[in-house]
Amino acid sequence: MSAVALPAARAVVAPASVWPLARIEALRYARHPLFLTGLAAALLAGAGEHGPIELDVQVIPSFFIGVLGVVVGARLTASTRRSGPVVDAAPTPVTSRTLAMCLACAVPALAGLLVVLVHHAFVLVSPIPEWHYGTYGALDRVLVTMVVPVIASAGGPLLGVAAGRWLRFPASSVAVVVVLLGWSTAGGYGPEQWMSDPGSLLARFLHAFSPYAAWGTGTLGAPGSESSEVLTSVVSYTGSPIWFAVWAVSLCVLAAAAALFRGSAGRARSRVVLVTSAAVVVAVAALVMSATHGNPQLYETNPTGTHPIEGASP
Repeated sequence: MSAVALPAARAVVAPASVWPLARIEALRYARHPLFLTGLAAALLAGAGEHGPIELDVQVIPSFFIGVLGVVVGARLTASTRRSGPVVDAAPTPVTSRTLAMCLACAVPALAGLLVVLVHHAFVLVSPIPEWHYGTYGALDRVLVTMVVPVIASAGGPLLGVAAGRWLRFPASSVAVVVVLLGWSTAGGYGPEQWMSDPGSLLARFLHAFSPYAAWGTGTLGAPGSESSEVLTSVVSYTGSPIWFAVWAVSLCVLAAAAALFRGSAGRARSRVVLVTSAAVVVAVAALVMSATHGNPQLYETNPTGTHPIEGASP
């Protein structure tokens, strides 16, 4: 019997970087019809003086790109289930595939930035009166109108990736959207508009404890009058936009960590747990600082000046 020498089998090595995968996922995201529809709607609603008052213009990209991005992120993440056996046999670990999907959420973040820049261009051409910004200074204005909506544009899709990894029942992404909208509405607007004392510590914490926080509301002239379409006053809400931005970023990190935890093992899982622990600490600190700093109560601003609103909500 003669021995036949066979070539040594080479070990299959996973790709050294997730960037090629991230580029593929980014292209898939950029081509998704719901994302393209949301981007077009956000650009249309944010152009010129359409939509809400300037302090709440962040709601446009936050909804059309961030909230709709929950569905996009979940569907793209869950779409690999149909080819599960083939994908699982690939040398790339599941955590790398999830990380690639999280990195692809840079696409909606850039889309949100585009929307706020287009809106800001219209504002530069036709400046808004200073008092329309209420009590907020230059840095707070940038955060409220340009930074926070970009964070929300990325946060929704990251939450969608986590939902796609963990939830398997039909219409799960729609259920997440409903919960997200309810939480954002109750926390973002509720304490200032429905609670008897919006300046109480509880009300300020409820306002900060939300993935989306409104920072002001406006009052128009009496219906039927010449000023019915003219802003007559602005109410500034409680809290610190700076610390809320840190809180919002922490929520994004936690959403990504939740997605990466699914299917992780060994050293990868340990790293995810470490990042999660750090993000929780930062989130708690930012929540406390956001609720206890900034405006301690509501303030009303009109062309003649600013005055605090005592007691009941407006």
